[in-house]
Amino acid sequence: MEPRAAHVPSTNLGSIVSLLGEDVHGSIDLLEGRPDATVEEVRLVDKLEEIEEIGPQTLVVLDPTLSANMGAYMLDVAVRRALSRGASAIAVIADSDRHVSTTARALCRKSGLGLLRLHRERDVNKILHVLALQLVDELHLTIGRVQRACGAIGLAETNDPESLARTVSGLLGWQIDVGPAPQQKDESLLGIPVVYSEPSGPHFLSASPDGPDAHTLLELVLSRMSLQLTGGAVIERNRLLSASEVLRQLISGDSGTREELAPVAQRLGIPIDQWHAVIRFEFVTGRGDENQPPFERRERLARVALAAARALGGTWHVGQDPKALLLVFSTPSAAPETVGPRLQRGATAIIEALRRPVPDFRAHVGIGSVRQGMTGMAGSATEAHLAAAHARSTRRVDTPISFDAVGIRTTVVEWYGSPTVQKSIDALFAPLDSLPRSRRSGTVEILGAYLDCGGSISRTAEVMHLHRNAVRARLKRAVDLLDVDLEDPDQRLFVHLACRSRSIMLSPQR
Repeated sequence: MEPRAAHVPSTNLGSIVSLLGEDVHGSIDLLEGRPDATVEEVRLVDKLEEIEEIGPQTLVVLDPTLSANMGAYMLDVAVRRALSRGASAIAVIADSDRHVSTTARALCRKSGLGLLRLHRERDVNKILHVLALQLVDELHLTIGRVQRACGAIGLAETNDPESLARTVSGLLGWQIDVGPAPQQKDESLLGIPVVYSEPSGPHFLSASPDGPDAHTLLELVLSRMSLQLTGGAVIERNRLLSASEVLRQLISGDSGTREELAPVAQRLGIPIDQWHAVIRFEFVTGRGDENQPPFERRERLARVALAAARALGGTWHVGQDPKALLLVFSTPSAAPETVGPRLQRGATAIIEALRRPVPDFRAHVGIGSVRQGMTGMAGSATEAHLAAAHARSTRRVDTPISFDAVGIRTTVVEWYGSPTVQKSIDALFAPLDSLPRSRRSGTVEILGAYLDCGGSISRTAEVMHLHRNAVRARLKRAVDLLDVDLEDPDQRLFVHLACRSRSIMLSPQR
């Protein structure tokens, strides 16, 4: 890696003019001389006799008092003495409208001696300080440049490391790149993680300058860049973790919990009133909870999955538990015939994105149908869970399975085929045995439709072609008769599956 400006042999008049123009307020003019003239030392003199003591390639600065008393003749004398000592340039502190000796300028022009004019309002001590730093650091990693770079880093509004590296490189005059973490120790390369908590992730990289001071300055800048992005990453991570926890409770909680969380979800940008579909990625790692991915890896997978999903377009949020990732897609209006295939293709693309940072990633993937509101989100999550269970039972790894696919129907049939499940469902519907056949089927139908519609009375009324009051009355009779609590997620899931199973068993398609 080759840094910019890494091979400047020494400071010259041109770089001094540029440096003073950047680091000290006010004007500076190169009246005569070549910008590429080398400067190895700077001396402030308050008497003409002191010029006799300077060494070659020195910039002689006449102090404010001497400059003020420097008439045309005296300036000619100062120029000749500077020339006799092999000086590079002489600087006089004067107003911009002050006439500079014509003979002195002509002598400088002929000899090549530089002639600088510094504005009288400039702080001569600060000038000397800046020039001293410049002269001891030929690679231009000066305190002034580092201060400007650190100031710009603190004001940066970007979380893009590439963009930040370009900005800081320009301010330092030293190339900084972003790349993979160095695989082995390299004394010629300085590397700092872009995010401190991810030491194996991308690094800010730069060629190490000569000299311990320049090395320390560059390390300071790289560390400041990392600190800036680490802070942004922590804020984003906390926001994602908060959203993840809210989504988990929206999906698994009862209606009271969902109502309490609604304002929090909206503040986090979760559009709870829209239509939602859930994609569930169940990790395939081994047997038992002890083999589930550690928290740090799950968190990394969650960030990658969310970024990949958002790259597909639309509104997405991510949630997680020890065994799975949940991606929630939200849309203002639902068109199942187009959303379903879109989610199927999207899930495949997300799996490919997850494999890039984690090549051994494997999952059973289930996709729920599109449902409205918070209750609809919970219903879609249940469907995604069932779809993932079907993928697991059929050993289909990294193959997205939609709840609406034929395979789900088969899964429910197989589930219903268990003697234990049949006994549980028979016990649930036992209170219906005393009712006329039409009442029995009507009770199962109204419960199933209500749960299929995500707990929406109005949409259940549309599906059943009934008035909303009739739906409420029939639903209340059914719940009272079966003695179930649909606010309890476990009971709601079991009742929903039981209704689905009964409808499949009674369907002419079976």
